[in-house]
Amino acid sequence: MNWKLKLLLLAILSVPAFSGYPVTSFETEVISGLTDGWLFYFFVVNSFILILTGGRFFANAIAIAALISMPVVFVGATVSYLIFLSGLGYKAGPSVYSAHYLSLCITMLTVIPLALSMVGIVPFQELEHKLLQDRQGVSKLEKFFLMSLRVFNHIVYFVIPNILESVREERCYKKWAQNTLKADTSFKAGGAIKIKTKLSGLIKDMIQLGVEGICASIQYVPLWAVEISQLPNKP
Repeated sequence: MNWKLKLLLLAILSVPAFSGYPVTSFETEVISGLTDGWLFYFFVVNSFILILTGGRFFANAIAIAALISMPVVFVGATVSYLIFLSGLGYKAGPSVYSAHYLSLCITMLTVIPLALSMVGIVPFQELEHKLLQDRQGVSKLEKFFLMSLRVFNHIVYFVIPNILESVREERCYKKWAQNTLKADTSFKAGGAIKIKTKLSGLIKDMIQLGVEGICASIQYVPLWAVEISQLPNKP
């Protein structure tokens, strides 16, 4: 099965996620917040992804979806619980908001792997190579498409892996530095100071990653723009 047919099947599977039909037609709750329609749709989508993309890609897609879903769902649920404890809202307790977060979790574990699969199936590098090898020239629209392919391939295959590698190395260094500090000093900070320090460090890391990602993504854009503009135009 070629990639175009796979993409078409995944596009058809994505229609219920955007339109709600026929998923919302089956509203019997398996448990609070999870309807049989969404449960069935979850299993169908992920089964098709496994068949069309293979076990390795499917495992990576589910892992990424889980990593994205966990902070959103659990942090949101934690904040809602703190609001309940403070008496500012949710007087009925977790029974009010728990169904929402369960529904959000199953939705994200369905939609995110589907979106990743639709992107992963398209052979962007082959499309770029085909455009560059066309002896008849490149139209203006194809030049825009080629520029988009260059940026996409650069982000997916260079920027993201390099950032992940940097994060891994930085994490290893921080772990080593903390162990060294504990061995060299007997100073013990209070719990509030530790939490504040960790939160401040997390915010700094997120800002650094964001700036690094943006700068690395647009680093070669001027060079590519000049190169692509010099390609022969179609007659």
